[in-house]
Amino acid sequence: MEPPRPTTAFIGTIYVGTDRLERPLTDPEKKELSALLHEHDFVGASLVSLRFAFKLRGDRPAAQDLQARANLRFVRQGWDRRVVTLVNCLCRFVWSEHTHAARENSATIKATETFLREQAVHGGDAPSAEDRIAQLEAEQQEEARAKERLDSLRAAFVAAGDEVNLLWLDYRLGGVADPGEMARLSGRDVGEFYRAADRRKRQTARLLAPQGGA
Repeated sequence: MEPPRPTTAFIGTIYVGTDRLERPLTDPEKKELSALLHEHDFVGASLVSLRFAFKLRGDRPAAQDLQARANLRFVRQGWDRRVVTLVNCLCRFVWSEHTHAARENSATIKATETFLREQAVHGGDAPSAEDRIAQLEAEQQEEARAKERLDSLRAAFVAAGDEVNLLWLDYRLGGVADPGEMARLSGRDVGEFYRAADRRKRQTARLLAPQGGA
């Protein structure tokens, strides 16, 4: 026998989610959820989950898309704050969406390879599956090099004790580009972020020098 459907979105410490409710949230429930998320620093938790999504995808638009789907799953499936913190809950949904998408991508790649082979047989103009795979590998290698440069920049900031540029890097990866917003989130003076730009340029120039400035 199935348990009875809840009549409210909140039961004690549990936000039950719209899947269990089998309906959208009412306006009062939306306000209550918004207040709950604010209480548990949803902005900070979102920055962490976006950084995690970026590590999984290595691409900002793809990471933002992954995070958006994870947030939708959060609204649908709910959260019990006694069991898991908000930041860990969001990261779990990011990982779940990532693995789900990976399975879908695997099926898509196989279907694409089949289509390309068929096109090559019938038309002769489409690139071969081997060429497409080589292109994907080249793109992945470039993403890996970009990640390596990013890790080197972070290591340089750590070695220099440059806390402001470390914050800048985290915020940029989290989708925050405005120095004023960075200052608000970090509680620092906005001038610190503007002054950090010169130090950041020098560190970047040192890292790129062995590569001929590439």
